[in-house]
Amino acid sequence: MSVQNKILIALIAVTAFVVGVALNSAKVSDDIDISALLTAELSTENGPATVNEQLEKLTLVNFWASWCSPCREEMPIFETMYRSAKSEGFQIIGIAVDSPEKTQAMLDSMGITYPILYAEQTGMEIMELSGNPQGLMPYSLLLDENGKVLEQVLGKIDERQIAAWLDESLAVKIAPQAEAE
Repeated sequence: MSVQNKILIALIAVTAFVVGVALNSAKVSDDIDISALLTAELSTENGPATVNEQLEKLTLVNFWASWCSPCREEMPIFETMYRSAKSEGFQIIGIAVDSPEKTQAMLDSMGITYPILYAEQTGMEIMELSGNPQGLMPYSLLLDENGKVLEQVLGKIDERQIAAWLDESLAVKIAPQAEAE
């Protein structure tokens, strides 16, 4: 490999690292008004629904799209954690900034059972109003049973983070699979 190619690869790696750090630390709004998120009538396979109707003791609302690789990567983790703690009052609601036609086959192949609401064209606007003016995904809000924002996360969420939330808010102890192996 030539010196030029090594330099080019090093520059690409450094650029990717800087972009990744910038995305994960991008400022999200401190002044969050999620009333639009809670009350927006979104579509489901069973008809219209709102986030407010589906709140549990602890609810993770996750904005995602089928074309978003990090979104697809975290969905199996969400499914595992949802199945482990839903009986304790943990809810995950996926807000698809996409149409059912573009996502259903993917959801079926991944075995996703937590509720998915489709925001389609209004999804980016709802996400912006809910504290993410950059419109970057994935974007998640952790809510209590009254819809109060406990945490907001711009970027991927891992098992350890969800396990800590469950332990702190619901006194549910779940060992992340990475630790269990």
